[in-house]
Amino acid sequence: MARARAVDRRLFLLLEIAARKLNRDADARLKSVAGVTSAQAAVLFLLARRGERRMGDIGEMLSLHPPAVTGLVNRMEALGLVTKMASPTDKRSAIVSLTEKGRALGDTADHVLRDLNTELERRLGEDDADMLHRVLTRLAVDF
Repeated sequence: MARARAVDRRLFLLLEIAARKLNRDADARLKSVAGVTSAQAAVLFLLARRGERRMGDIGEMLSLHPPAVTGLVNRMEALGLVTKMASPTDKRSAIVSLTEKGRALGDTADHVLRDLNTELERRLGEDDADMLHRVLTRLAVDF
């Protein structure tokens, strides 16, 4: 038997609102402890785990448009978290590397976000956290 549903459950809107609330909370926690935003932390994590990257690769992996990556990396470079240099093989492209300061703040940010994840899992419960992980992973990969 089919389950009755509202005609329009507004899933996108609910995801957007939840993401904004979580992002604001994460940013506040990250800024107070590590001095970085969640967007900056994502770049720090990427570079720490995968090594230096072209700016285009950062945008592709984090689903950011080129102007957003440029602004983000420029702000991070001004803070001494990353360095940016011209690619030796493609002068139109820049390579971004992590600095020691960026690595240290990335480690701090990692602890902050692990604590936030633990709190989310506790609030949701194991079954709902597992289901949400599956659904969000599918959305992130399939879209």
